[in-house]
Amino acid sequence: MRIFKEETNFNFLGKRWFCYLLSASVIISGIVIFSLNGKKNFSFEFRGGSLFRIKFEKPISSLDEIRKVILEKGWTDISLQKVGKEGDEIILRCGTGKKDLIPDLKAELPAFSVIGEETISPIMGRDICRKGILAFIYGMIGILLYTAFRFEWRFGVCGVIAIFHDLLIITAFMTFFQKQIDTKILAALLAIAGYSINDTIVIFDRIRENIRQSRKKEDYTILFNKSINQNLTRTMLTSLTTLFVVLSIFFFGGPVLHNFAFALFIGIISGTYSSIYIASALLIDWERRSPHRFKL
Repeated sequence: MRIFKEETNFNFLGKRWFCYLLSASVIISGIVIFSLNGKKNFSFEFRGGSLFRIKFEKPISSLDEIRKVILEKGWTDISLQKVGKEGDEIILRCGTGKKDLIPDLKAELPAFSVIGEETISPIMGRDICRKGILAFIYGMIGILLYTAFRFEWRFGVCGVIAIFHDLLIITAFMTFFQKQIDTKILAALLAIAGYSINDTIVIFDRIRENIRQSRKKEDYTILFNKSINQNLTRTMLTSLTTLFVVLSIFFFGGPVLHNFAFALFIGIISGTYSSIYIASALLIDWERRSPHRFKL
Protein backbone atom coordinates (compact mmCIF):
# COMPACT_ATOMS: atom_id res chain seq x y z
CA MET A 1 0.00 0.00 0.00
CA ARG A 2 1.33 3.44 -0.95
CA ILE A 3 0.10 6.84 0.20
CA PHE A 4 1.95 8.64 -2.58
CA LYS A 5 1.56 7.49 -6.17
CA GLU A 6 5.07 8.59 -7.11
CA GLU A 7 8.29 8.65 -5.14
CA THR A 8 8.57 11.91 -3.21
CA ASN A 9 11.56 14.21 -3.20
CA PHE A 10 11.12 16.32 -0.07
CA ASN A 11 14.23 18.06 1.25
CA PHE A 12 13.78 16.95 4.86
CA LEU A 13 17.36 17.48 5.96
CA GLY A 14 17.50 20.94 4.49
CA LYS A 15 15.33 22.07 7.41
CA ARG A 16 17.35 20.33 10.10
CA TRP A 17 18.75 23.50 11.70
CA PHE A 18 15.27 24.90 12.21
CA CYS A 19 14.30 21.57 13.80
CA TYR A 20 17.37 21.63 16.05
CA LEU A 21 16.28 25.07 17.28
CA LEU A 22 12.66 23.97 17.72
CA SER A 23 13.61 20.88 19.73
CA ALA A 24 16.08 22.81 21.86
CA SER A 25 13.44 25.47 22.64
CA VAL A 26 10.87 22.89 23.73
CA ILE A 27 13.35 20.88 25.81
CA ILE A 28 14.90 23.91 27.55
CA SER A 29 11.45 25.37 28.32
CA GLY A 30 10.36 22.02 29.70
CA ILE A 31 13.46 21.72 31.92
CA VAL A 32 12.95 25.24 33.32
CA ILE A 33 9.26 24.72 34.13
CA PHE A 34 9.94 21.22 35.46
CA SER A 35 12.58 22.63 37.81
CA LEU A 36 10.25 25.38 39.03
CA ASN A 37 7.43 22.90 39.72
CA GLY A 38 9.63 20.64 41.81
CA LYS A 39 7.74 17.86 43.57
CA LYS A 40 4.47 18.91 41.90
CA ASN A 41 5.67 17.11 38.77
CA PHE A 42 5.26 13.74 40.49
CA SER A 43 2.17 11.89 41.69
CA PHE A 44 1.64 10.65 45.23
CA GLU A 45 3.25 7.34 44.20
CA PHE A 46 6.60 9.12 44.38
CA ARG A 47 5.82 11.79 47.00
CA GLY A 48 3.81 9.71 49.44
CA GLY A 49 0.22 10.29 50.54
CA SER A 50 -2.84 8.70 52.09
CA LEU A 51 -5.00 5.69 51.31
CA PHE A 52 -8.66 5.47 52.34
CA ARG A 53 -10.90 2.41 52.10
CA ILE A 54 -14.47 3.68 51.75
CA LYS A 55 -17.66 1.66 52.08
CA PHE A 56 -20.95 3.02 50.69
CA GLU A 57 -24.34 2.05 52.06
CA LYS A 58 -25.44 1.10 48.54
CA PRO A 59 -23.44 -0.41 45.65
CA ILE A 60 -21.96 2.11 43.24
CA SER A 61 -22.35 1.56 39.52
CA SER A 62 -19.46 3.71 38.33
CA LEU A 63 -16.49 5.64 39.67
CA ASP A 64 -17.16 8.49 37.24
CA GLU A 65 -19.61 10.20 39.60
CA ILE A 66 -17.12 10.14 42.45
CA ARG A 67 -14.30 11.31 40.22
CA LYS A 68 -16.45 14.17 38.90
CA VAL A 69 -17.23 15.38 42.42
CA ILE A 70 -13.54 15.24 43.35
CA LEU A 71 -12.54 17.30 40.32
CA GLU A 72 -15.32 19.83 40.92
CA LYS A 73 -14.01 20.32 44.44
CA GLY A 74 -10.63 21.18 42.99
CA TRP A 75 -8.81 18.10 44.23
CA THR A 76 -6.20 16.56 41.95
CA ASP A 77 -3.61 13.79 42.27
CA ILE A 78 -6.32 11.24 43.11
CA SER A 79 -6.60 7.54 42.28
CA LEU A 80 -9.80 5.48 42.61
CA GLN A 81 -10.21 1.70 42.57
CA LYS A 82 -13.36 -0.34 43.10
CA VAL A 83 -12.92 -3.35 45.40
CA GLY A 84 -15.11 -5.93 47.10
CA LYS A 85 -17.62 -8.39 45.68
CA GLU A 86 -20.65 -6.27 46.56
CA GLY A 87 -19.51 -3.27 44.52
CA ASP A 88 -19.93 -0.91 47.47
CA GLU A 89 -16.28 -0.34 48.40
CA ILE A 90 -13.55 1.74 46.83
CA ILE A 91 -9.94 2.52 47.60
CA LEU A 92 -9.05 6.20 47.32
CA ARG A 93 -5.40 7.24 47.12
CA CYS A 94 -4.38 10.87 47.35
CA GLY A 95 -1.38 13.07 48.07
CA THR A 96 -0.24 14.17 51.47
CA GLY A 97 -2.18 16.78 53.40
CA LYS A 98 -5.54 15.91 51.82
CA LYS A 99 -7.53 14.57 54.73
CA ASP A 100 -10.01 17.41 54.23
CA LEU A 101 -11.07 15.59 51.08
CA ILE A 102 -13.26 13.14 53.03
CA PRO A 103 -15.54 15.83 54.58
CA ASP A 104 -15.94 17.38 51.12
CA LEU A 105 -17.00 14.02 49.67
CA LYS A 106 -19.48 13.33 52.48
CA ALA A 107 -21.27 16.55 51.64
CA GLU A 108 -21.72 15.58 47.98
CA LEU A 109 -21.84 11.78 47.71
CA PRO A 110 -24.24 9.11 48.99
CA ALA A 111 -23.70 8.00 52.56
CA PHE A 112 -20.43 6.20 53.18
CA SER A 113 -17.97 5.46 55.94
CA VAL A 114 -14.18 5.20 56.03
CA ILE A 115 -13.34 1.66 57.13
CA GLY A 116 -9.58 1.91 56.69
CA GLU A 117 -6.86 4.49 56.44
CA GLU A 118 -3.14 4.09 55.71
CA THR A 119 -0.17 6.25 54.91
CA ILE A 120 1.39 5.65 51.50
CA SER A 121 5.18 5.56 51.65
CA PRO A 122 7.06 7.05 48.69
CA ILE A 123 9.70 4.34 49.08
CA MET A 124 7.92 1.87 46.77
CA GLY A 125 7.45 4.50 44.08
CA ARG A 126 11.09 5.50 44.33
CA ASP A 127 12.13 1.87 44.08
CA ILE A 128 10.03 1.43 40.92
CA CYS A 129 11.52 4.64 39.52
CA ARG A 130 15.06 3.46 40.29
CA LYS A 131 14.45 0.10 38.62
CA GLY A 132 12.85 1.82 35.64
CA ILE A 133 15.88 4.10 35.23
CA LEU A 134 18.24 1.14 35.46
CA ALA A 135 16.19 -0.76 32.88
CA PHE A 136 16.35 2.27 30.61
CA ILE A 137 20.13 2.63 31.01
CA TYR A 138 20.70 -1.06 30.28
CA GLY A 139 18.38 -0.78 27.29
CA MET A 140 20.28 2.23 25.92
CA ILE A 141 23.58 0.38 26.26
CA GLY A 142 22.09 -2.62 24.43
CA ILE A 143 20.64 -0.42 21.68
CA LEU A 144 23.94 1.41 21.27
CA LEU A 145 25.92 -1.83 20.96
CA TYR A 146 23.37 -3.46 18.63
CA THR A 147 23.14 -0.43 16.34
CA ALA A 148 26.91 0.01 16.29
CA PHE A 149 27.36 -3.67 15.43
CA ARG A 150 24.65 -3.73 12.77
CA PHE A 151 25.62 -0.41 11.19
CA GLU A 152 28.46 1.71 12.57
CA TRP A 153 29.28 3.43 15.84
CA ARG A 154 28.04 6.80 14.60
CA PHE A 155 24.63 5.34 13.79
CA GLY A 156 24.32 3.95 17.31
CA VAL A 157 25.24 7.21 19.02
CA CYS A 158 22.82 9.26 16.90
CA GLY A 159 20.03 6.73 17.49
CA VAL A 160 20.47 6.91 21.28
CA ILE A 161 20.56 10.73 21.21
CA ALA A 162 17.25 10.65 19.33
CA ILE A 163 15.73 8.48 22.09
CA PHE A 164 16.84 10.91 24.81
CA HIS A 165 15.37 13.71 22.69
CA ASP A 166 11.99 11.96 22.57
CA LEU A 167 11.88 11.30 26.32
CA LEU A 168 12.74 14.93 27.07
CA ILE A 169 10.05 16.12 24.64
CA ILE A 170 7.43 13.91 26.35
CA THR A 171 8.46 15.18 29.78
CA ALA A 172 8.33 18.76 28.53
CA PHE A 173 4.77 18.39 27.22
CA MET A 174 3.70 16.63 30.42
CA THR A 175 4.99 19.69 32.26
CA PHE A 176 3.36 22.19 29.88
CA PHE A 177 -0.05 20.54 30.36
CA GLN A 178 0.45 20.08 34.13
CA LYS A 179 0.23 16.29 34.00
CA GLN A 180 1.93 14.44 36.81
CA ILE A 181 4.43 11.67 36.31
CA ASP A 182 3.46 8.32 37.81
CA THR A 183 4.40 4.68 37.25
CA LYS A 184 2.20 4.46 34.13
CA ILE A 185 4.13 7.34 32.59
CA LEU A 186 7.40 5.51 33.24
CA ALA A 187 5.96 2.55 31.33
CA ALA A 188 5.00 4.89 28.46
CA LEU A 189 8.52 6.33 28.34
CA LEU A 190 10.06 2.88 28.07
CA ALA A 191 7.57 1.94 25.34
CA ILE A 192 8.40 5.08 23.35
CA ALA A 193 12.12 4.37 23.64
CA GLY A 194 11.52 1.08 21.81
CA TYR A 195 9.19 2.68 19.26
CA SER A 196 11.62 5.50 18.52
CA ILE A 197 14.67 3.32 17.88
CA ASN A 198 12.61 0.95 15.72
CA ASP A 199 11.58 3.77 13.39
CA THR A 200 15.15 5.09 13.34
CA ILE A 201 16.65 1.69 12.50
CA VAL A 202 14.25 1.24 9.57
CA ILE A 203 15.49 4.52 8.07
CA PHE A 204 19.11 3.63 8.88
CA ASP A 205 18.63 0.31 7.11
CA ARG A 206 17.46 2.04 3.93
CA ILE A 207 20.40 4.46 4.18
CA ARG A 208 22.78 1.51 4.44
CA GLU A 209 21.32 -0.13 1.35
CA ASN A 210 21.61 3.08 -0.66
CA ILE A 211 25.21 3.62 0.46
CA ARG A 212 26.05 0.09 -0.65
CA GLN A 213 24.46 0.67 -4.06
CA SER A 214 26.17 3.99 -4.68
CA ARG A 215 29.23 3.46 -6.88
CA LYS A 216 30.87 6.77 -6.07
CA LYS A 217 31.05 9.08 -3.11
CA GLU A 218 27.64 10.65 -3.41
CA ASP A 219 26.67 13.65 -1.29
CA TYR A 220 25.36 12.06 1.90
CA THR A 221 22.71 14.76 2.31
CA ILE A 222 21.20 13.80 -1.05
CA LEU A 223 21.51 10.10 -0.27
CA PHE A 224 19.94 10.41 3.19
CA ASN A 225 17.07 12.52 1.82
CA LYS A 226 16.50 9.90 -0.86
CA SER A 227 16.40 7.15 1.78
CA ILE A 228 13.90 9.04 3.96
CA ASN A 229 11.65 9.72 0.98
CA GLN A 230 11.74 6.07 -0.05
CA ASN A 231 10.65 5.12 3.44
CA LEU A 232 8.07 7.88 3.84
CA THR A 233 4.96 5.76 3.12
CA ARG A 234 6.03 3.09 5.59
CA THR A 235 6.80 5.71 8.26
CA MET A 236 3.44 7.45 7.83
CA LEU A 237 1.43 4.23 7.82
CA THR A 238 3.13 2.96 10.96
CA SER A 239 2.74 6.26 12.79
CA LEU A 240 -0.88 6.85 11.78
CA THR A 241 -2.11 3.35 12.65
CA THR A 242 -0.37 3.55 16.03
CA LEU A 243 -1.82 7.00 16.65
CA PHE A 244 -5.36 5.75 15.93
CA VAL A 245 -5.00 3.16 18.68
CA VAL A 246 -3.51 5.65 21.15
CA LEU A 247 -6.23 8.22 20.41
CA SER A 248 -8.86 5.55 21.06
CA ILE A 249 -7.30 4.93 24.47
CA PHE A 250 -7.09 8.67 25.09
CA PHE A 251 -10.75 9.39 24.35
CA PHE A 252 -12.40 6.13 25.44
CA GLY A 253 -10.00 4.58 27.95
CA GLY A 254 -11.20 6.69 30.85
CA PRO A 255 -9.34 9.05 33.20
CA VAL A 256 -7.08 6.30 34.52
CA LEU A 257 -5.39 5.86 31.12
CA HIS A 258 -5.65 9.48 30.00
CA ASN A 259 -2.13 10.60 30.95
CA PHE A 260 -0.64 7.31 29.75
CA ALA A 261 -2.23 7.75 26.31
CA PHE A 262 -1.19 11.42 26.23
CA ALA A 263 2.46 10.46 26.79
CA LEU A 264 2.26 7.82 24.06
CA PHE A 265 0.65 10.30 21.66
CA ILE A 266 3.42 12.86 22.12
CA GLY A 267 6.05 10.13 22.00
CA ILE A 268 4.86 8.66 18.70
CA ILE A 269 4.89 12.06 17.02
CA SER A 270 8.28 12.88 18.50
CA GLY A 271 9.68 9.45 17.63
CA THR A 272 8.70 9.84 13.98
CA TYR A 273 10.07 13.38 13.90
CA SER A 274 13.36 12.49 15.61
CA SER A 275 14.14 9.57 13.31
CA ILE A 276 14.34 12.11 10.47
CA TYR A 277 15.29 15.46 11.97
CA ILE A 278 17.47 14.32 14.87
CA ALA A 279 19.04 10.89 14.26
CA SER A 280 19.57 11.21 10.49
CA ALA A 281 20.35 14.93 10.66
CA LEU A 282 22.97 14.51 13.39
CA LEU A 283 24.61 11.78 11.34
CA ILE A 284 24.91 14.18 8.40
CA ASP A 285 26.39 17.00 10.49
CA TRP A 286 28.78 14.61 12.22
CA GLU A 287 30.01 13.43 8.82
CA ARG A 288 30.45 17.02 7.62
CA ARG A 289 32.38 18.00 10.73
CA SER A 290 34.49 14.84 10.66
CA PRO A 291 34.43 13.41 7.10
CA HIS A 292 33.95 9.68 7.07
CA ARG A 293 33.24 7.09 4.42
CA PHE A 294 30.70 4.69 5.86
CA LYS A 295 31.77 1.08 5.52
CA LEU A 296 28.60 -0.93 5.58
